[in-house]
Amino acid sequence: MFRADYSAPMRHPTMLHSGDIDWKGIRVLLFSRDDSFRFLVRQTFRKLNVREILSTSVSADATPMMGQVPDIALLDPDGDVDQAVAFLERVRQADADMPVLLIGASSDKPLLARFLPLGLEGVVPKRVSGHELTHRVADALKNPKRMAVPVVAKASSPLDQPVTPPAPPPPVTKAAPVTASPSTASPSTAAPVTAPQVPVRTPSAYQPPAGLDGRKPTGGKLGDGDIAVTAQAKSRQYDLVEDDSEAKRLAEKRKKRWLEEMARQGKTPKKGKDVAALDVSAIVAAHGQWLVSKGADGQRAVFNKMDLGGADLSGAILANASFREADLSDAFLAESRLDGADFRYAVLGAAQLGGANLGVAQLRHADLRLANLEGCCLRGADLAGAKLSRAKLAGADLGGAILMGADLAQADLSKVENLTQGQVEKTLCDLETKLPPGLTRPVKES
Repeated sequence: MFRADYSAPMRHPTMLHSGDIDWKGIRVLLFSRDDSFRFLVRQTFRKLNVREILSTSVSADATPMMGQVPDIALLDPDGDVDQAVAFLERVRQADADMPVLLIGASSDKPLLARFLPLGLEGVVPKRVSGHELTHRVADALKNPKRMAVPVVAKASSPLDQPVTPPAPPPPVTKAAPVTASPSTASPSTAAPVTAPQVPVRTPSAYQPPAGLDGRKPTGGKLGDGDIAVTAQAKSRQYDLVEDDSEAKRLAEKRKKRWLEEMARQGKTPKKGKDVAALDVSAIVAAHGQWLVSKGADGQRAVFNKMDLGGADLSGAILANASFREADLSDAFLAESRLDGADFRYAVLGAAQLGGANLGVAQLRHADLRLANLEGCCLRGADLAGAKLSRAKLAGADLGGAILMGADLAQADLSKVENLTQGQVEKTLCDLETKLPPGLTRPVKES
């Protein structure tokens, strides 16, 4: 935890001209557990019509978010410094040069010591106006200058001291027998015979640290094996498994139950006009190439404004695909990889999304009424303004999800995971909304 720096000078709005920044093409990445600060950032950059604001409070979300190639990151460690460090480490694995601004106090040396080695372009105080924040971001985008890492004096330790080997013992010579002269010696005056003295070896002053057992100490530097593993991890940002029999089996099982439920309700799944014309297998294959090559090969799947009602995309790997304003009513997307996908203003009424990965997906103002989201990963997803009335959410993970203005009327969230009271406070609930034990519906303002 750190104290915010309230003494930083604020600039007058007229000083913040940044007309040379094409904000419509800028993607802002934000890590923060503070809902108020996240709201400030979103409101500030929405006014500038930025292309995208990727927001999360979960460090693991950095990997899929970096797949969308953000232009700058804002990192607020207030509340969990370790999570923030882990987030920045993942960001740097994907992009070593992207500008990153730390939200904190420039005087907090222990805090800076955690982040500066990973690369920072600036520090912004926590209590900051939208105008000042705009200026700092614009300056970092125009002139990304990496902050210097302070030199830390190395503490002395026994390992730093030269080890002097003990001197070899002097050669042992056999003592000559002592004899007495017949004229002077007598039994009472003869000198006693003494054994030779062997010098005792003194132990070395160096003692290996506990646990090393005399081996060369490790840590502080990467070995060849570490470097190989790191390079492999960076090249496998997405694990594209072509033959996942278990996922396919689960998808088929969910699809069967979904079709049976539709039949009991006397409803026939919708057939969108664009479904028949699409070669889904080819699109998914090209998208997979686009993912693993980080955009160098293949093609990103874009379904914007298409009528995909009743489409079968079960088990498909479509991370970071775009479905903006698409109609996916009655569509089947169970067990699919949709993390980071764009579903803003999409219609997903009665869609089957059971077991799908929608981590950090953009679902702002999406229509999810009657959708099946059981066991779905929604960590860090943006569900602001989304319609979730009567949606099935048992087992869904909502950790860090944005629910501001989400319609939860008649929704059953009693068995969801990682939902907090803070998330609930900003939602729209009615008397039929069911929440997990310990959480209460927000109080309506009179």
